[in-house]
Amino acid sequence: MGPSNWRTKYFLGFSVYVSNTTDRLQGTLCYKDDNFTLDTIPAVFTTTCPVHGQYVINYNERLPGVTYPDDYSDSVATHLCEVEVYGCPATGYFGSNCSVPCPDVNCQYCHIETGTCQGCKLGYKGHRCEITCERGTYGAGCKETCGHCRDGNQCSINNGTCLTGCDAGYKGDLCKTACDRGWYGYDCKETCGHCRDRYQCSIINGLCRTGCDPGYQGDLCKTSCDRGSYGSECNETCGHCRDVDHCSNINGTCSTGCDADYQGDLCKTPCPVGYFGEDCSKTCINSYTCDGCNDVSGSCDYGCRPGWIGYFCQK
Repeated sequence: MGPSNWRTKYFLGFSVYVSNTTDRLQGTLCYKDDNFTLDTIPAVFTTTCPVHGQYVINYNERLPGVTYPDDYSDSVATHLCEVEVYGCPATGYFGSNCSVPCPDVNCQYCHIETGTCQGCKLGYKGHRCEITCERGTYGAGCKETCGHCRDGNQCSINNGTCLTGCDAGYKGDLCKTACDRGWYGYDCKETCGHCRDRYQCSIINGLCRTGCDPGYQGDLCKTSCDRGSYGSECNETCGHCRDVDHCSNINGTCSTGCDADYQGDLCKTPCPVGYFGEDCSKTCINSYTCDGCNDVSGSCDYGCRPGWIGYFCQK
């Protein structure tokens, strides 16, 4: 250092911060040079910062529009050879040998020289860290909010862990994560039913807020339509299925076919005039003159078409 060293002018006006982040403004200013000159700035500079933090930040600046002393450079640069930081290796102690416990039992960081508490252990607050976090809060300075714990009194004041598990609809150690889509209940172990919109399944009790998919009923949409019904809200009636137990609860399709004299996927369409039987595959006797025939014998049991008479409608 000194006037003969061209680097000296770049150091003038420097600051030293201690911070828990890399942002100096979130830390504590330990030293600000506003007296050194090219002749007086020392080659080895020492200062005491009785605060705790993770980062020691050396900072300098030349701001536009600000007038600096003549010795200062127009810009700044760092040409440090070495930085040494000394402090207690473990929290909770102070003194020249870092051997004296902090006076306040719940103090995490205390002044390295006086022992005055500068930061509480997790879960405590107050000037001497004598106050336990209130129900529902935890962490440094009790500034964190507990999640959806099953029992609010069982939220750890240290780290927010819910000691007896989560309320219905939430998961994770902190119970701050909602159940994934399609799941609900305690520990998110229940599966949503056939909700019309899976996003509208309550993460708490599985209630389908916008109703059920076709074929299902009930608040949880886990119950199939009753025998003989199908569709949205189970409001549709099955057709003439050959076996009503094989009527689809979703769309009413008769999977094993229709009763005699009916046709179509839903078995709701009667056979056309002149036909009868399974799949309407049989032809009535005098199919062009009968108005309807016996579904076993094909005889004209339902009368003749206009203009015809006789048992077989042959006249």
